[in-house]
Amino acid sequence: MSELTHAIVLERLEAGNSINLLDMKNLSYADLNKLFEDIKYWKVYGNVDTKVNALKR
Repeated sequence: MSELTHAIVLERLEAGNSINLLDMKNLSYADLNKLFEDIKYWKVYGNVDTKVNALKR
């Protein structure tokens, strides 16, 4: 099994899949922090574009 990273989790979420708490537990603290920041950004500005990576900060 490959190591779970921030990018892999974002790809899953963008594809409409879900992640669970065990997936989140396997992320590093830095990746987990990036994920939470991206989710917050996505929830505020996501109605313009559904792709998190396409959004500019």
